[in-house]
Amino acid sequence: MKKQLLFIGNTRLGDAVMSTGLLASLCNNYSADATIVCGKVAVPIFKSFPNVKNIIQLNKKKYSMHWFEIWKEVKKIKWDIVCDLRNTPIIWFISAKKRIILSPKESKTLHRIARLHKISPDKNQPIPKVWISSRDKIEAKSYIKDSKGPYVVIGPTANWNAKIWPAEKFAELLKRIITYRLFTGTTFILVGGPGEENIGKEVESLSENINIINLIGKPIMPTAAIFTLSKIFIGNDSGLMHLAAATGTPTLGLFGPTDDKLYAPSGKNCMTVRTPETPSELMDIPSFDHRTSGSLMHTLNVSVVEKAFLKLLSL
Repeated sequence: MKKQLLFIGNTRLGDAVMSTGLLASLCNNYSADATIVCGKVAVPIFKSFPNVKNIIQLNKKKYSMHWFEIWKEVKKIKWDIVCDLRNTPIIWFISAKKRIILSPKESKTLHRIARLHKISPDKNQPIPKVWISSRDKIEAKSYIKDSKGPYVVIGPTANWNAKIWPAEKFAELLKRIITYRLFTGTTFILVGGPGEENIGKEVESLSENINIINLIGKPIMPTAAIFTLSKIFIGNDSGLMHLAAATGTPTLGLFGPTDDKLYAPSGKNCMTVRTPETPSELMDIPSFDHRTSGSLMHTLNVSVVEKAFLKLLSL
């Protein structure tokens, strides 16, 4: 009989994607079926995941009452394993034979995958991987059915403005890419989350006579399926960057105020480029506020990104 695993995961997309390797490792090593606790944005990541039998969506409430609601759902089950990535209080008030906890005291100087490796039963680092349903693949193909490849995915958005490479630099990169013989006639696909549509429109307006399909705001897993149909993903540090890497698509991440040593995309076909300035040089100023700051990515040169693009694809 399969063991029962309770996996208390993340609310953000990127963190959820990075946890998928650990989840697969736990399910395989303990021969377990998993119940996932995660935020709304992360739910689609786990729907087609092998061994995931139930997903409990975490809806935040005042005074952390959401954890009380979660506890009411999971308290009646005698869990074989509980893995908690959030250091939540509820794990001490449920029945569990084994508790695996990612402590907040764990070194914050390690890459997020290396941190998860410390609680993984495998010797090798738990590389993220996602499973895409046939329905999501069909939907993805419907988005691009009237276009021609090759396809290059561009992720021009991020969850705060300081991490966003300027639209004019993305547009210049697109113009350079189509000068290469392999990418003549390329269709560029823009991806991003709901509410980020204006960024895509700006890139489009600056990219005259270039084939662009703007999919910003489309569902997460059909977007993941788009990655698998494409030559490469190039984009800012974001959840979609990590998702692209998890599909096995060659992924080039652009970094500035966030630390690529901690958040670089994980996988065999991944690279990063960053601004000449370190994150501390960009952000360690008295007036900095990530909620109000404009882009801190202006010093990342288009030529640097172009060279990394060519190197990643061995061109």
